[in-house]
Amino acid sequence: MAKQALIAGLDIGSSQVCCVAGIRDEDARVVKVLCAICVPCDGIKAGAVINIQEAALSIGKAFEETEKTADSQIENVIVAMRGNFIKSKTSKGVANINYSNKEITQETVENALESARKQIKINSDQEILQTVPREYILNQQRGIQNPIGMEGTYIEVDVHAFIASSSNIGNITKAMNSVGIKYDDRIYGYLAASDVLVTREEKELSCLVIDFGGLTTGLVHYVDGIIKHTDEISDGSDYITRDIGHKLRAAYSVSKGIKEMYGAAFICSDFKNEEFEYNGADGRSARKCDRLDLVSSIITPRIDRILYEIKEVVEKNNYGNEFLSGGIILTGGGSSLYGLAEAFEKTFNCSVRNGIPNSDKVKGPDEILLNPSYTAGIGAIAYNFLSSKGYMHNKKSTGNGIVSKISRWFEEAF
Repeated sequence: MAKQALIAGLDIGSSQVCCVAGIRDEDARVVKVLCAICVPCDGIKAGAVINIQEAALSIGKAFEETEKTADSQIENVIVAMRGNFIKSKTSKGVANINYSNKEITQETVENALESARKQIKINSDQEILQTVPREYILNQQRGIQNPIGMEGTYIEVDVHAFIASSSNIGNITKAMNSVGIKYDDRIYGYLAASDVLVTREEKELSCLVIDFGGLTTGLVHYVDGIIKHTDEISDGSDYITRDIGHKLRAAYSVSKGIKEMYGAAFICSDFKNEEFEYNGADGRSARKCDRLDLVSSIITPRIDRILYEIKEVVEKNNYGNEFLSGGIILTGGGSSLYGLAEAFEKTFNCSVRNGIPNSDKVKGPDEILLNPSYTAGIGAIAYNFLSSKGYMHNKKSTGNGIVSKISRWFEEAF
């Protein structure tokens, strides 16, 4: 029996690459996630390639392990990109409806979207990463989400566009191509993550998705069911790890373990103090630290700084607490820090929850769906499935998967 071909969502993160593979469940009309792999990467920093060879090795390893785990071949790839080289803009486009029956077709919509793209001013080293329709306006009627099949004479579209540095996109593409991988589509990583987590009701009420990553933290704000604003701050959970390392004079891996084992966002009501031991930077000398001191003097000051930076963005763009009726949804690898949701609740005075992929969009093992490190990769394949492009057509494997290409690359390189 022929094996079903996979579609992969590749998330280019702060300092790692994550590959999530899945298939389309035609009966349930959802994405079925099969496996996921995260690989540390010294060649990527804050979503940008800083060493093509190292980036290629990590990407290749992630794909190879994914195909082996799934025991099937990846046929289509959607790459989720993020980083401060990506900015957002809004634009509007128009199109006349020239058909005798005045019915709006896919071609009409594409013409309106192309009109919107042409209105976006970009520099010579920039390109449009992705355009997302926020709403269509048909004969002055606003709030239309899907106009295809409707009648009218004049259509407008309001889009949220993501503009990226061409050289940064080129470096990611080059790293992938060097191990025989080509992507079929690309998406803004924070949008991919947020779209799979947020319910329609939360979008309508107005909510904020906060993707707490390693070196960056992404923000996606929804109002009245559409994207209102996206942003990114250059701070994240890896800075907590670095702060611990500097203060306690410990190696990065030791500091990360301390954060995960004893860390908390602040001294909460059920906080329990204890003394713990760890190895110093030399890897041999035994040191001791008080958990109370770890949290109050190292972790909480960094969390306070991140909260302040996010609050500045919120206030600057006029989507303060009164516009967060749907609450805050946390995701990203750093969101698992104990007490983080409560810290956000106190700062923003709204409900806060940890994001879990919506079951009406995604099915899969809990160890993958409940791990926020995989959310952007999951979101990439789900967003593709739910969009009109739909590479997930369940074609059978051709026998020319990623592993064979990567294996040939490793043989040639080494």
